[in-house]
Amino acid sequence: MSGPRRRLFWRVYLNSLLLIVAVVIAVTATIYFSQPESSLYPHSMRLHKVLAVELSRNLDNPDELQDLLVPLVSILERDAAIYTREGVLLAAAGTEPPPVLSADKLDKLGGWHPVKQDNGQWAYGVTLGEDGTAYLLLKGKERCFLLAPGVVLLAVALFSWPLARKFTKPLERLTATSRTLANGDLSARSGITRKDEVGVLAHSLDEMAGQLEERIRNEKELFANISHEIRTPLARLRFALELCEDDSEVESQAHKHLQGMGTDLAELELLVNNVLVSGRLDAIASGNGTVPVQSRHIDLNEFFAVVTERFTRHHSEHPLDKQIETELPDASLDPVLINRVCDNLLENAIKYSAPGSSITLKASSEENLLRVEVVDSGEGVAEQDLPRLFDPFFRGDRSRSRQTGGTGLGLTLCKRIIEAHNGKISAQLNAGKGMSFRFELPIS
Repeated sequence: MSGPRRRLFWRVYLNSLLLIVAVVIAVTATIYFSQPESSLYPHSMRLHKVLAVELSRNLDNPDELQDLLVPLVSILERDAAIYTREGVLLAAAGTEPPPVLSADKLDKLGGWHPVKQDNGQWAYGVTLGEDGTAYLLLKGKERCFLLAPGVVLLAVALFSWPLARKFTKPLERLTATSRTLANGDLSARSGITRKDEVGVLAHSLDEMAGQLEERIRNEKELFANISHEIRTPLARLRFALELCEDDSEVESQAHKHLQGMGTDLAELELLVNNVLVSGRLDAIASGNGTVPVQSRHIDLNEFFAVVTERFTRHHSEHPLDKQIETELPDASLDPVLINRVCDNLLENAIKYSAPGSSITLKASSEENLLRVEVVDSGEGVAEQDLPRLFDPFFRGDRSRSRQTGGTGLGLTLCKRIIEAHNGKISAQLNAGKGMSFRFELPIS
């Protein structure tokens, strides 16, 4: 990788160097602000030599020592005092000369180093005389030992914060985009336009998502088109079989085979119809569909009257317990699609219920919502299968036999129709036996 793709590398590298420089500055500043003698450096060693020589000459003359000490205090702006090792004051100048050192502090004298006195204050100690018989104390200025490093560390932290955010924010954005893609929303894009390694990664992710979205959309369109084209030969085959059944003897073996072929064709035709409608609803959900939901104003009371009448006509052997609200409001929805949902749920209830068992259809409205529920007393499903009932081609244990097996798309189609109407659908096991399928739609 070369050129602009190395920008992140150089940013990280230079940021590391800047942090090292900041640490060096912090350490230097901490030493400067916390060490009492730092404000005299680099003159401290020279002053030590001068004072040690000049003052040592006059240790036996207190008046001369006093005369030398007064201008020193004036120049350095520090109080000073000269003591013998026995603690005798030889000379002092300033408003508050530093007190005599205790015996355990005397061994710390030497050079130009700070000595912490018993009262907590700092003083510079300089030994005087050939044998160190006396010493000079210069009062140190009070410093806050924690304030200086605290301020420096705060500055370093504030300096590092925007740099760290600049590195991590696009990574967080990429993570959120990848999670959205993993959840099935292939329209998600990061939108990052940087010219470094992160920008290259973001561009690759967005490009991959775009290619996946395009490929899946093309496959869905192809699947829907193939399903549409298959319907024509299926219709011709079905018509030919009906003609053959009319011309055959009822008792003949060929007639029985023809009837079986007709059942298979009906099942195949239902599968193709479900695939075709499902493909169109997928196209609508992805924003590329050309067949919108044909919503119109309908009377829900008439709608459910037609649904129940059709059920009774085709399935007279199953009593239908109608628990439908007497005065349902009007609603704006696609009656063809919602009718398909009701038929699928009722057919599903019959398919997995015992012969002659009752099916319950409930319908009510509340707060601009239509609630519909279909309840059966059949075998039900395993509890772990509930979350997957609406997955395409999923077939639980109760639907694996040839006699009751469907296409595995009926409930998927119901879910997509309801979601296309901005509604919700769910399934749950009954307390006693059987299952309940419930959906709700906005009807305002």
